[in-house]
Amino acid sequence: MNEDDYKGALNRWRNANRQNLADLAQWAEQDALPWLWKEFAGILGQKNARPLQPAEAIRMGLQTTPADREKMPLKPSFYQAHLSMLDSEAKKYIKAVARFMAEPNPFAGNVAIYNLHGGLISLLGHGIILFEQAGQCLLNLTGAYGGWRRTQEHPFEILAGAEQIIYGRFSGLAHDDRAPFTPVAVLRTAVENRLRSAFGIYGYYDTRTNGIRPIDLGQLIEAITPNLPKIQFAVDFHDVVKIYRWSNPYLHAGWRDFVWVPGYALEFLHPLFADNRPTPGRGWSLDGGIRMPRETWREIRRSFAETPRENLFVELWRAVVGVFKRRRGRSALQLNGADEQSSACVFLD
Repeated sequence: MNEDDYKGALNRWRNANRQNLADLAQWAEQDALPWLWKEFAGILGQKNARPLQPAEAIRMGLQTTPADREKMPLKPSFYQAHLSMLDSEAKKYIKAVARFMAEPNPFAGNVAIYNLHGGLISLLGHGIILFEQAGQCLLNLTGAYGGWRRTQEHPFEILAGAEQIIYGRFSGLAHDDRAPFTPVAVLRTAVENRLRSAFGIYGYYDTRTNGIRPIDLGQLIEAITPNLPKIQFAVDFHDVVKIYRWSNPYLHAGWRDFVWVPGYALEFLHPLFADNRPTPGRGWSLDGGIRMPRETWREIRRSFAETPRENLFVELWRAVVGVFKRRRGRSALQLNGADEQSSACVFLD
């Protein structure tokens, strides 16, 4: 098989129906994925190539800065990481198709067909796009695979994705075209909330203005880092931070990565949100993905108890114009209240 045969097969099963879904899944497992790995090995000039372990794929494939987007695609490990993600996500769909074919659900039949077919054919189609970039960056061959994509999300696509999350893709209240990138924003929110809720660190209450001054997540990450030897994360903390930072370009600028990354990152982070280790004294717990001694929890919160210094220019301006009263004694900023009982973590003592 060559790239023309590969594209031809995708076009043959382009229409979503039950038979095409079954044929597409079988072809993906028996022909498409093996060919992608064989083709990738050929690009590298090797006999074979292997999938990476999940942590390796995350570390070698996720770009968090403009420098990453410039330098990482020049390394073979970048494409091995993404092909590993594609392979894993495609096999997840293939298994789901097998379950659907064995036990069809009459109430969700057509919806399942469209979702499974659309997801799988999108993944396989983006494999050609990945190879186009690999050919250009590693072999200086432009147009060898003939696959291109937009790397910028349009604001309307984000709106359409939000409609699908709220109403459902096939509700009649949303566009039914797939919106595979919008969940990146939800995943980022989930990561931030997971870390904040474990330590009860959200923001300061300003008694002067009756408002909230948020605490940047970067400050919480800085406070956690020196305490890492005392904290158990179900997923390596540095990988959690990498995924969080990878999501920022989408959230702030609509930057798209490859279509398989959101699902792969979600699966990778799952133990952080639903750890299956027994919780001391009460069995399994949703909070078990983050565990620490109570004193460590208290120590991290104490590091935020000090009132942050306000901007020097603001302080000078207030002194000159005399608009604000000089504050004496207790600070007007108070750390948000949190107690150990309500924190989304498990204490080890």
